[in-house]
Amino acid sequence: MLNRMKIACIFAGGAAAGLMVAICANVWMGRPGSAGGEVLILPLIGLLLYVGYEFGYLSAMTEAARRRRIRAQKGDVRNG
Repeated sequence: MLNRMKIACIFAGGAAAGLMVAICANVWMGRPGSAGGEVLILPLIGLLLYVGYEFGYLSAMTEAARRRRIRAQKGDVRNG
C-alpha cells in the first residue's frame, strides 16, 4: 500500500512539475524579448527534486532502522 501511495505521489509531483514547465515555457515563448519571472520556477524544480531525494534517503534510513529494531526484539540471528 505504501509503495503505491509513494509512486502516486511521485507521479503527481512529476506531472505538476512538468505542467508548470510547460506553462512557463508557453508564457515565455509568447513574449517578445527576454524571459520574465516565470523562469524562476526552474530553480524551484531543482530544489524540489533535491528535497524529494533527501526525503527518500531519510525515509529509507528510518525504515532500515525500524527493521533492525524489530529483528533485535525477535532475537533474529541476522541482527548485526
